Amino acid sequence: MKFEGKLEGRELVPRPARIDASFDVLLRCPAGEFGASITNLSGRGFRLRSPCVLEPGCQISLEVPKMPPVKGVIRWAAGNDAGGVFVEAVAL
Repeated sequence: MKFEGKLEGRELVPRPARIDASFDVLLRCPAGEFGASITNLSGRGFRLRSPCVLEPGCQISLEVPKMPPVKGVIRWAAGNDAGGVFVEAVAL
């Protein structure tokens, strides 16, 4: 069942569909360069697991072979899991 309504006078905007994923990326952040794993993905954001703890607001870069780096900003973190948004939407 899909909820369509308003919250405090604003329309609810559905978030983009998320895709479960499991692929490795090179994560560049202020703390350094680390291997990380993307576990969930949409055109606007991602969830990842990293060996380093990331802080909300942290600007990062994600790299995969044969593709240009993609910039993002961490929005939440819980231990080694974190979620973020892409600076520019990506095509899946």
